[in-house]
Amino acid sequence: MIDLSLMDEPEDIGIEAPSLRPLLSDEGNQRLVREWVEGHDRYTLADPNQPIETATFDCCILDGEMLRTHAETLRTRKREADPVLLPCLLLVPEADLSLIETDRGEIADSVVFKTADEVVSMPIKKAELEWRIGALVRLRAQSLCLKERTEALELFKRAVEASGHAITMNDMDGTIRYANPAFESVTGYDRDNVIGESADLLTPGESSTGYGEELWDTLAAGNTWRQEITNERRDGSQYVADQTIAPIIEDGEPKAFVAVQNDITERKQLEGRLSVYRDIIERLDDPIMVQTRDGEFQLVNDALCSFAGLSRDELLDANEYAFMDPETATTIAKRKQEVMETEEPVKYSVEPTFEHSDKEAIFYTTRYPYYEDGELAGTFAICRDVTDLEERTRQLNVLDNVLRHNIRNDLNVIHGRATQLSEDLEAEHGELADVIVNRAEALVTTSEKSRDITSVLNKRYTPSSIDLGQIVRRLTTELREEWPTAQIDVTGPDHLVVSAIDPIDVAIEELLTNAVIHNDSDDPRVHVELAVDGSWGTLTVRDNGPGISEFDRDVLESGTAIETLSHGSGLGLWVVYWMTKRSRGDITVTTREPRGTEITIRLPLAPDERLAPSE
Repeated sequence: MIDLSLMDEPEDIGIEAPSLRPLLSDEGNQRLVREWVEGHDRYTLADPNQPIETATFDCCILDGEMLRTHAETLRTRKREADPVLLPCLLLVPEADLSLIETDRGEIADSVVFKTADEVVSMPIKKAELEWRIGALVRLRAQSLCLKERTEALELFKRAVEASGHAITMNDMDGTIRYANPAFESVTGYDRDNVIGESADLLTPGESSTGYGEELWDTLAAGNTWRQEITNERRDGSQYVADQTIAPIIEDGEPKAFVAVQNDITERKQLEGRLSVYRDIIERLDDPIMVQTRDGEFQLVNDALCSFAGLSRDELLDANEYAFMDPETATTIAKRKQEVMETEEPVKYSVEPTFEHSDKEAIFYTTRYPYYEDGELAGTFAICRDVTDLEERTRQLNVLDNVLRHNIRNDLNVIHGRATQLSEDLEAEHGELADVIVNRAEALVTTSEKSRDITSVLNKRYTPSSIDLGQIVRRLTTELREEWPTAQIDVTGPDHLVVSAIDPIDVAIEELLTNAVIHNDSDDPRVHVELAVDGSWGTLTVRDNGPGISEFDRDVLESGTAIETLSHGSGLGLWVVYWMTKRSRGDITVTTREPRGTEITIRLPLAPDERLAPSE
């Protein structure tokens, strides 16, 4: 019979409220142990309704009969719990205990000592039971703690092995005792070959003297040392490392240290380039800015601060509404939204009014999408201050208009008087007057063509969808009416939609007109062909005229003839060149045999046309 009298105060056993499972065949003993556990302030009673196969407990208390009944189950559970101890306390009568000690038979070897962790004889006093159970539960707590530490150590080892940083563990004299795989890739040294070597192998010569004394003093004081240093790989190349060295403390004294190196060579090079770029940006007179998705400034240069009349700190995290008129700020906000939606650069011009400065400015701005780590994060803008340029342009436009008006008026007077002379004078002098008339008409035409060129160069045309087929057919119809003796025909699709600026029809008209009026053949012929070539729409004009000069060829194909001293047919070909270029097209010129010229203009197909070029 169990005697549970005279219980001492239990000591701490390492597990909060350990759970006990009584498993006794004698109902009286089962009841006594259960009541004792239920009245105990340190232990809890395991659920008696749970089968032993699945019950949760920290210690099982059983007798010989229950041992025989559940031995296999308990052994299985103990194996599954390994390396954690699942202790069993076996209570046996004194006679059975002597049998175990002397017989060493099957019951002892196969059952008792493979299942029970402690065997005590009954009767047992409450104090001894407390002590026995406390000892077993403490062993279980220690095994749980050991398992947790082992798992944590294994996890730490796997983390160190998988780390992308070079990690070494060293004695306090610097001898390397461990190096992880990343150490090889960072330094070029074989991790096994460096065991027993000094950590100074990464800092040969005098490269370590700058921080060596400070490092050892820091470690000796039990503190962590961190610094960016330049190390040397096995092949002699250098790299910059962000190095952290921490002491391993035992009994209050540093016994070893762990060193972690992060190769930041690429980052330092990038920082150097960024420093140069930042210096360049700061020196520019043009405002430059980076803004978030919400339009808040992340980066601004001094030029923007100067125009805004605000400091850098005042501008950061603000937007355009903080320093300019709301109408212009709203226009800019729309352009930013356009960039965010299309992820394409956008060009625009604004003329803001500044609230905190008296500056005046006209900005031509190019705004780009801005990315961080591959994700669209906002916009980046460069603003060109073209205030002076715009003012000069306006002045030149006024001058151009005045000169063209005055010259035209004077030429009209000359033309009128020369016409009168041609009619009144005799034949020889009349021919001279005709020359004056023709020259006056040519100068008037040149004046008109200069207006077309000025218009193209001054205005900021944006290419749009234009039906080249309909333009060609309208112009050729007009030419046939004006020049009925010329044979003009057109082949190709009725509709050919290209991307071009609005006044492209002026260039086409100039090209077709030149093919007719400069044709000295007795049978002038002009053939116009429209076609699709990949993502381009093409217009080819062929004539049987006298051909084209090298000067005019240079004008049409590249615009390089502007610096020569030669002269050509006039400003008309410049109109064709500039309007084609502004439409993002190109021109090729070919001499035909036996005579004549072939001129081809290529213009990008409009976006819708590119989807189905066969149509």
